[in-house]
Amino acid sequence: DMTTAAATSSPAARGSVPWWLVLLLGISYVLLGLFMVFQPLLSLITIAIFTGASWFVSGVGDLISLFRDRERWFWTLLSGIIGIWAGLVLLGSPMAGAIILPAVYIIIIGITGIVLGVSRIVQAVKGAGWGIGVWGAVTIFLSGYLLLNPLAGVVVLPFVFGSFAIVGGI
Repeated sequence: DMTTAAATSSPAARGSVPWWLVLLLGISYVLLGLFMVFQPLLSLITIAIFTGASWFVSGVGDLISLFRDRERWFWTLLSGIIGIWAGLVLLGSPMAGAIILPAVYIIIIGITGIVLGVSRIVQAVKGAGWGIGVWGAVTIFLSGYLLLNPLAGVVVLPFVFGSFAIVGGI
């Protein structure tokens, strides 16, 4: 039975992870989810600040690594400069980052959805069934809506992520 095999192959099921650590992780997910649901703007600003700090540190790390390893130096230098620049932009204006980061994420989701929707319609035309075609059309419609209104997705994103975190923590 694959369900039993999957359940016993996880570190928690084998007993290698203490129960209290799993409980602590679940509690932290629930708290994070509640924070995102009840403080959506503050959670987006927090994500922008942490992302900016992460990109800045990563960029500095890339530049430092050039002293150690000069293989692919151009791409490492470019990555370092872009990381530092993007990090400073987000840290300098976390409110703008709270809107721009999720908007870019929503645009990526929208483009991906259109590609997947077209793929499903092609599958339907090749004989996979009309249900797949309807699913593809709905996916294209919703993805197009996200692309035309990325801010609508930005408004909903903290609630979606927060809900997933709460359910995942329970």
